[in-house]
Amino acid sequence: MSEWISQSQGTFAVQEHCRFVARQPILDRCSKTFGYELLFRDSWENRFSADGDVASRHMIDNAVAFGMDSLVGEKIPFINCTRELLLRGIPTLLPRNTVLEILETVQVDEALVKACRSLRTLGYALALDDYDFSEQWAPLLPYAAYIKIDFRASDSAQRLKVIRSLRFLPVKFIAEKIETEAEHQLAANEGFHYFQGYFFTKPIVLGRPALTAVINRLRFMAELSRASFDRERMLRLIKEEPTISYRLLRMANSAATALREPLTSLNTALAMIGEDQFRKMALTALASEVCGKQGLETLRYTLSRARFCELMADRMGLNPMELYLFGMVSVVRSTLSLTTEDLEGTVNLRPEMLQAIAGADNMYGTLLTLTNSFEKGNWDEFSVAADRLCMSEDDIATDCTAARQWAEEILSVL
Repeated sequence: MSEWISQSQGTFAVQEHCRFVARQPILDRCSKTFGYELLFRDSWENRFSADGDVASRHMIDNAVAFGMDSLVGEKIPFINCTRELLLRGIPTLLPRNTVLEILETVQVDEALVKACRSLRTLGYALALDDYDFSEQWAPLLPYAAYIKIDFRASDSAQRLKVIRSLRFLPVKFIAEKIETEAEHQLAANEGFHYFQGYFFTKPIVLGRPALTAVINRLRFMAELSRASFDRERMLRLIKEEPTISYRLLRMANSAATALREPLTSLNTALAMIGEDQFRKMALTALASEVCGKQGLETLRYTLSRARFCELMADRMGLNPMELYLFGMVSVVRSTLSLTTEDLEGTVNLRPEMLQAIAGADNMYGTLLTLTNSFEKGNWDEFSVAADRLCMSEDDIATDCTAARQWAEEILSVL
């Protein structure tokens, strides 16, 4: 758990640096922690503020990216799953000891039952969340390992009736929203096996700096943007991004319906779907991760800046790949308010580049002045910077325009 920081340990300068997760313990009858319900949060503010599908997707991505053990240790994780995620099999990204909570708002039909049966066969435990005693849940009862009942939205007669009627099934009951000692004692007397609520603790928000993940994704995007396709390097990058690996395998298996066994080789999957389709898929996924709430406009600006720096590398006799990353990081540093210390040791850029990103007046700083002045239409500043680099203003303007067009072409596939 050392990699995660709780709210009580302080906040970060900007929330975009972090991925946020709230976790609330589930206790057994001996008041020992049995598991944690993991809840998506988009800030230190301890409340739900996102669409259900978005929240569940982000929560699953957090678990995949950082490892479930860093969130719950050896305890049992409980994660909410929407109907769409269940039908698409997205929870199979998670460890097999994860309990998948089926939200009370899902539509129960044959397709959902089939998906739940499949997940149960794979070893996942299912929980019916906010169980409302409705007959609609009957088809799912044979596959449920847990039933969660809102203690404050039900009465004792309802709870006793369902616990007694299902006593022959191998299902455990969890009392939710326990807020007093009296409610805890009553739930225990009624036969509940586990307990959850503010009486024990409110959800604790955890945050983890995601700088390394952001930089890795920028590098990945840089590689995807190359004209040449280095297959071996691409496979190494894919292995470092679990969500891309998963998407690649899903696309390949969907395309190869005639296969008797699921395709598991990333190399074979990449060959099967082809370079162009893979670029589109990976760029789409990485764009949403890098930009987050800032949207495609931020990505357009980032790609354009990076491409301009790359084009200028030929005129300056420098490494194009290094200048591409330099351009990208110069935007990310600004939008995420990163310090030079944040970047040192994380980004493989020479000190002069990091100094320029921080505002130093050197050759690389002049390069950033060029692109800034062109973007803002500050032609006097643009002219002075061009003179300092002994370059033609027309040539630089041509590169700036080409960079913008290139960024638009990349975004056209997203």
